Amino acid sequence: MRRIKRALPIVGISMVLTAGSFVGAAAISAQAKTASAAPAAHTSTTTTTTTAADARGTRAPKTPAELLQLLGERIVAKDVDGIIALHEPEAAIVNYDGSIIRGHKDIRAFYLDWFKSDPVLKVNPLQTVMAGGKRAGDKVRNRTAAIMGKYSLEQTAPDGTRESFSGNFCDTVQEQPNGTWLYVQDNPYPPHGDAPSAHH
Repeated sequence: MRRIKRALPIVGISMVLTAGSFVGAAAISAQAKTASAAPAAHTSTTTTTTTAADARGTRAPKTPAELLQLLGERIVAKDVDGIIALHEPEAAIVNYDGSIIRGHKDIRAFYLDWFKSDPVLKVNPLQTVMAGGKRAGDKVRNRTAAIMGKYSLEQTAPDGTRESFSGNFCDTVQEQPNGTWLYVQDNPYPPHGDAPSAHH
């Protein structure tokens, strides 16, 4: 999001971040200060009991809320491999200038660059809408969800000063065949075309 030309997830903490209940909003903080930073204290109104693992052998998100939480934790840890593991191969980040950062390679480069600004991201998810999918017996799989809310961001500008921004986000996440969730799109500028409140 360097103008979320060091864009974010949302991403992102998702942008990013620890998600609260879908019933009520929860404040989420992701502080990417040092690679060795301990996980931030995130607020949550739900209890995580996930035991599924992703391709890296670490916890895999079973709900959109857990996906948002994991993204926040991995941003705090500057765990770029972990962040990439939470995105579909053709996932995208919407940049402040309307360009699209697409695919694992470019998303990785984006995060590596963004972390140089020592970002502190706070995310407040306000609404999650889940729809679509296909029913197989008593389960519905391959659903899509939009996570919408507000965020604030503090980061180091190119001149070395700290700058602050705020805005809205709308992230799109997709349920996988195994019931886990991955990012499809991290969008800190909805609807694109309007003058955003934040220019990252």
